[in-house]
Amino acid sequence: MFNNYDLTDKDVLDIVKEYENLINKYSEINGKSDEDLKQFIVMEIYKKLTKNREK
Repeated sequence: MFNNYDLTDKDVLDIVKEYENLINKYSEINGKSDEDLKQFIVMEIYKKLTKNREK
């Protein structure tokens, strides 16, 4: 789906925003939202989508 890995920061943030409900769902522990886990998930998405980007 996101094979080119040549996304800008804005593109990545748009993707995170689009999938925010799913990220929130998977950042729950025992029915409570875990903000640290949510931030970890977002950071992993960011790292994955920007890994081959020119610096």
